[in-house]
Amino acid sequence: MKNVLMIIPFFPPNAGGGVYRPLGFVKYLREYGWRPIVVTMESGSFWIGDNSLLLDVPAECRVVRTKTLSGQYFLSLFRRDKKTAPGKEPVSSAQVPSRQIRSSRRFGWLRKIGATVLVPDTYIGWYPFAVREALRIISEEKIDAIYSTSPPETSHLIASRLHEKTGIPWVADFRDPWMNLYLLPRPTPFHESLHRRLEKKVCSRAATIVTNLWHRDLLLERYPSIGEVELIRNGYDPSHVEPVMKLSPPADRFRIVHAGMLTQKRSAVPFLRALKVFVDRVPEARDVCRVEFFGPRESENDTAVSELGLDEIVEFKDTVSHDQALKIERTSHILLLIKHTDPVYNGIIPGKLYEYIGVQRPILALAPDGEAGDIVRRLRRGEVVSQDDTEEVASRLELLYERFRGGTLDAHYDLSQVDEFRRDVLTEKLVRTLDSLVNERN
Repeated sequence: MKNVLMIIPFFPPNAGGGVYRPLGFVKYLREYGWRPIVVTMESGSFWIGDNSLLLDVPAECRVVRTKTLSGQYFLSLFRRDKKTAPGKEPVSSAQVPSRQIRSSRRFGWLRKIGATVLVPDTYIGWYPFAVREALRIISEEKIDAIYSTSPPETSHLIASRLHEKTGIPWVADFRDPWMNLYLLPRPTPFHESLHRRLEKKVCSRAATIVTNLWHRDLLLERYPSIGEVELIRNGYDPSHVEPVMKLSPPADRFRIVHAGMLTQKRSAVPFLRALKVFVDRVPEARDVCRVEFFGPRESENDTAVSELGLDEIVEFKDTVSHDQALKIERTSHILLLIKHTDPVYNGIIPGKLYEYIGVQRPILALAPDGEAGDIVRRLRRGEVVSQDDTEEVASRLELLYERFRGGTLDAHYDLSQVDEFRRDVLTEKLVRTLDSLVNERN
C-alpha cells in the first residue's frame, strides 16, 4: 500500500462543489493500492457543510485538520451563531451556516478587497498551518506522492513548498483554472503579473497537472516546456446515485430544479426573465410549473423573483444534504444548469453537470459555446441555449413543457448511464498517474 499526502482545502463536514471530486478520490484510492492521508482546514472554514458526507471518508483514512486565518474564518467569528465558527461541528447535517444568502453588493466589495491584499486567494492564511502539519506527517510516514487540488490555489502553493523541501513527486489537480488569473478581474497589472508567476511556478514544479480540456490546451500553449498534463474530468459517485434510481418525477406538476451555488457572478436572473416570458406566453403553465433552487446564493436572485412576479412559481431554498439533493434531482423533470455568461468563464465546467448526468434526467443548460454545452450535446442529454437569449430560453422552456404535457419528455433524450464519469473510473485514471510517478522515482 503506497501513501499519498492530499492537500484538500474543503473536506467533510465542509461541503460545496469543490468537495466531491477530491472526496471521491479519497474514497476509492484504497481499491487501487493507495492510502490517502488528508491535510485540510478545520470544519466550519467554509460557509456550507454536510455531515452526511463524512460517511464517505474511509474509517482508516487519516485526516489532519489545521487552523486557518482565511477570510471565511474571520467572517465566521462575527456570525451571530457561534456554534458554526471554525473548529466546531455544524449544528445540522445540512449546512454551515444556516443563512445562505449573501448580499450581492457587500460581497462584491469584499471580493475586491480580498483580491487586492490576499494573494493568491483569501485562503492564504491556511498556508503556514498546512505546511507545518504536512511536514510533520512526512516525518512520520513514508509518503510516495503529494496531491493538491484547487481552487483555492493556496493548496498548490502548500504542495509546492512540500515538494521543494522533500523532493516527493507532486500532482496538481486544477478543478478550475487559476481563479484570479483567468476568471476574476485583477486589481492591477502588478497583481496579474504576480499570479502569472505563481501559476508558472506551480506548473513547472508539479510532476503532473490534472485539469479539463480547455485548461489543458491553454497551459500547453502558455508553457511549452511543462511536464505531463492529464485530462481527468469531474464525475459522479455511482454509490450515491444507485439508491435514488427507482424514484420518478411527479405527474401533476412540471418540476425544474437547479442544485448548486449561485455565486461568483453565476446568476439565475437571466433564466428568471425567460421564465416570466414563458409563463406569460403559456398562462396555464403557472398552475403546473414549479422551479426550485437549492444552494447558497446572492441576494439579487431573490430580489428578481419578487420583481418579476414569480413568487408562486419559484422558490429558493438553502443547501440540503447530498443524499437529499440527489433525491430531489432524480424526481425533477428538468435539471437546470447555469453557466457564467462572461467568456472568461468558458473554461469552467460546473461539477453539478456530471451529477445531473448520473441521475439520468434531462438537462436545460444555459451555457455559452464551450466544453459544458458540448458534453450535453454529445450525450444527447438535453437542451443547450445561451442564457443571454431570453426569447430562445423561453422557447426551449415551452418546448420542454409541451413534451412533458404530451408524456414524451424523456423519450427525446438519451438518459442512459454514462460510465466514463463514474468516480471509481476517474480514480483509476489518477492512480495510473500516481503509479507512473512512483515508478519513475524508483
